[in-house]
Amino acid sequence: MLLGDVSKIKTGNLDVNAKIENGRYPFFTCAQKPEKIDSYSFDCECVLIAGNGDLNIKYYEGKFDVYQRTYVVEVLKKDRLDTRFLFYFLKKYLDKLRSQSIGGVIKYIKIANLTDIELPEYSLKKQKQIIQILDTADNFRQKRKEQLTLLDDYLKSVFLDMFGDPVINPKKWPIKELGKVGELDRGISKNRPRNAPELLGGPYPLIQTGDVSNSRGYIKEFKQTYSELGLMQSKMWPIGTLCITIAANIAKTGILTFEACFPDSVVGFTPNNLVRTEYVQWWMVFLQKMLEEKAPESAQKNINLGILRVLDIPVPPVELQNKFVLIIEQVEKTKQKMRDSLNEMDNHFNALMQRYFE
Repeated sequence: MLLGDVSKIKTGNLDVNAKIENGRYPFFTCAQKPEKIDSYSFDCECVLIAGNGDLNIKYYEGKFDVYQRTYVVEVLKKDRLDTRFLFYFLKKYLDKLRSQSIGGVIKYIKIANLTDIELPEYSLKKQKQIIQILDTADNFRQKRKEQLTLLDDYLKSVFLDMFGDPVINPKKWPIKELGKVGELDRGISKNRPRNAPELLGGPYPLIQTGDVSNSRGYIKEFKQTYSELGLMQSKMWPIGTLCITIAANIAKTGILTFEACFPDSVVGFTPNNLVRTEYVQWWMVFLQKMLEEKAPESAQKNINLGILRVLDIPVPPVELQNKFVLIIEQVEKTKQKMRDSLNEMDNHFNALMQRYFE
């Protein structure tokens, strides 16, 4: 059966700026996380498909509104197709939709890409059995993700308990400028790799802003490398360098676990004997939102090295910072075990999806 024969597919009429902070209803755009709005145009059980940019699939039941490039797929023939079964099927089908997307800078899909989708011919009873199995497997994954988030929340609470709010500094620690407790320097990239492909493809790791933002605190992998020519116009930073993004994703951090180069959209921080790297990193976690809000908007948000150097950082005794680092090390060991477990759950879930939606 074709999706267009068993469902109705609509898009919203709203611009993305229609969102309202703390609104009553979900407002689905093409982003992974829904916004809020105070009105609704839909009240149904459905699958939502982001039609451009970051193509993604969501399931929702209730009142909501959507951006004009988000598709709302409502099942009409519920004696033939379960909406939640459709949700799982389309999650597996997402790679095919991405391959069908067209356009220049922002890729998009047309409604025909959806109406012409051929669905597997499972009985409704079989669909519900598959849903139960996939829901169970997915619930285990979500609980493991929640546990990882709780560990991050725990470290935040430990930081506040040991050092106090770093903005208010209630424990009256001595204050120094960030540039006085270590060396801060921008990465070097005299030439952009996209304009000089001969700079890439060698043995020297090249860290980008996305690698820092997605590092979960410690940079353990990389997607690109520099050639000998690339290294000549850049610089290798040592293990233990705190990488700080200053463009696009503002003030996200990651500690290098290997020597690497990075461009001038990333700043490297090396501490002196007054601070530990991990203390500075968690201090920046509390300042990140403030720095992002203050960043001037041009083609993309950015801050400069001068702003970072004059930031006031409370400087508690190094002995106390060392105790915090020991707690981080223990929590990181637990988090790694949980991530390994989550990887196994993901593999199991993906194997189930492959079995039912080959």
